[in-house]
Amino acid sequence: MTKNNFDALIVYSGGLANSANSPSDKKTPFTKGSLNEAYNIVYGYFLKTSGIKNLKCAFTTSSDIVGAGKCSSYWLFKKNNWIKVKKVCYSKLIFDKFSPVNNKIKISRNLIFSSKEVKAFNSPYVFSLFFDKYETYKKLKRFCIPAVSINGDTKKNINDSLKKLSKLIKNYPNKKDFADEVVMKDRFGAGGRSVFKFKRNNLNGMEGITKNSIKKFILQPLVKFNKGFNYQNSFAPTDIRLIFSGGKIVQTYIRIAKKGDFRCNEHKGGTLIYISKNDIPKEITKLSKEIAGSLGNNNSLFSLDFIVSNNKNIYLLEGNTGPGLDWNMSKKTNEIEAKKLIRLVIGELVKRSGKKTNTKKESVTTPFPISPTPIEPTFI
Repeated sequence: MTKNNFDALIVYSGGLANSANSPSDKKTPFTKGSLNEAYNIVYGYFLKTSGIKNLKCAFTTSSDIVGAGKCSSYWLFKKNNWIKVKKVCYSKLIFDKFSPVNNKIKISRNLIFSSKEVKAFNSPYVFSLFFDKYETYKKLKRFCIPAVSINGDTKKNINDSLKKLSKLIKNYPNKKDFADEVVMKDRFGAGGRSVFKFKRNNLNGMEGITKNSIKKFILQPLVKFNKGFNYQNSFAPTDIRLIFSGGKIVQTYIRIAKKGDFRCNEHKGGTLIYISKNDIPKEITKLSKEIAGSLGNNNSLFSLDFIVSNNKNIYLLEGNTGPGLDWNMSKKTNEIEAKKLIRLVIGELVKRSGKKTNTKKESVTTPFPISPTPIEPTFI
């Protein structure tokens, strides 16, 4: 079977995006009317800008993977329209937006990277480290909130984990930072999904979730951070994100939790605000660079999320090699900043592909009607 070669393939989660082999009523990668519809704008912009930069790029899904660097179908974006191409495509460079959260996806991921010639955009080591929150903690524990894994779904398993956590907290120098509650979160999750808060003795509530889920969880003490960092003289639970590329900080923003919540994610009602790097506490900038330096790979795109406790202690909340490329489409500033990040990714893809970039300026016209902020997925 003949295949079309590309400089790079965007491979998205097949559980969230439509294959180009999908039925004829699926006319876009993301189903119209779905929570993810606005990603048609995001990746339409990605492909359009790639073309302007002389990068031959296509969009496909993890469901299409059929070999090393090879997928069975793909989408193109031309003249502000999505086009299905039901032919095999191939690239040595994969911009991957899916994670091995189950055996089927794990097999597909191993398959697409089964040749040494096929490279992921991000370092496999950094990807694996940030995909697993417990591994992140073990590697970077001096920067992190204490954490233990839950190895099983019985009361005994949970109680054993709580005892281990209590011991960690007891010996922790800044234990006054922690509330009387614990946070249970999906070890491999993202976007604030499957994150729960409990009193430390609420075994029944925890067991109910673990028994009815195929997910694995970690436990951490809840940090009191509603007064640790303030933006424009207003205190609220806030996390601070620094995005790195090429070993340098390229973007910074904060996310403020909605009233009554401790989760700051936009998809859980939080408010995202871009701020200058100079507005980030210097201690956080210093710690972030130390962490980035310890990862040993300057080519990866990743984000580091921090919180500041009410006692002014800084914690790494998590790392992420899939920071969202989306934007709140009702806010022009957010659109401008998100597009900057997309162009940065494209620039790196151009460099790695060895192509000479086109200096032609892009059109800033949005090719679709404005719609709500898309839901950045847990990569499936």
